[in-house]
Amino acid sequence: MKFRTVLAFYILTTFSCVASEQEVLVTTDFVLKAGASETRTLHIQKPEHLEQLVMVGFNPVKALSVDCVLRLYAPSDVLLGSYNCAERQNHSFQQPLSGAIKFKAQIEVSNNNFTEETTRFSVINRFKFVSLTR
Repeated sequence: MKFRTVLAFYILTTFSCVASEQEVLVTTDFVLKAGASETRTLHIQKPEHLEQLVMVGFNPVKALSVDCVLRLYAPSDVLLGSYNCAERQNHSFQQPLSGAIKFKAQIEVSNNNFTEETTRFSVINRFKFVSLTR
């Protein structure tokens, strides 16, 4: 009987955790001549009620023959990771990034499409923040 009570308490406390999450979307539009490159800096603000950055993702739009690299930095300019943002993908962190209010990202793109004089494209950058509350 005592075991069942402890088990029931454990199940209740385990499943009473509610995860709150929000994605911060940053769309970056580019118009680049053939062979040109451009680097932009993005500042990502953590939503006030959330605590951890757990994932970064990308939705490129019309990114034919475009190289795209996103470098994510902590507030102290420490490089946290470098990601290929030319393809639709998500990168989940093994350890959530906690404590920081702002993150900095540098997105570097190169237009390798020489079939047209200029190429227009956008990259939607997704930064997923979560908080665990009881």
